[in-house]
Amino acid sequence: IVIGLDYDSFSPKGGTEFFKKAEKIVNNAQMAPERGWKSYESSRRNRYWLVENLLNPKYAPVRTAIYNYHRLGLDQMSNKVAEGRDEVTNSLLSLQKVYRDKPDPNLFLLKVFFDAKNDEIVNIYSEAYSTEKQRVYQILAEIDQANEPKYKKITEDKKK
Repeated sequence: IVIGLDYDSFSPKGGTEFFKKAEKIVNNAQMAPERGWKSYESSRRNRYWLVENLLNPKYAPVRTAIYNYHRLGLDQMSNKVAEGRDEVTNSLLSLQKVYRDKPDPNLFLLKVFFDAKNDEIVNIYSEAYSTEKQRVYQILAEIDQANEPKYKKITEDKKK
């Protein structure tokens, strides 16, 4: 899964072959006594559901957003900060659309993404204009309530 996510960040849906291998591993582990492999365990937050989300066509826009976030956003920021940040914002808007189309608190893939990226996102917007900060905060507070206190830092005045 880690290799697949890395490949997804370099090319659109580049990690598919690795996610399919992970799916085979999950399928082979269905009889394993260890927890975390079956669909009915852990309130849909386990290996089974992560692979399911990664390969489910309904959530393909999440994988596209991962690519855009990294390749068109972060990579661009080394030369053109504002343009790169705009692409990160567009990626967040794509994730918001997925969340709204299927507002599923068990969409494990979004949780994994935001658990990995929340601090980075706060840093990306630390130098943004206030209107952009407010807009991004509203998006993030809607789709990732668990990390809302961190996102509040985006809107705080640093002159305190």
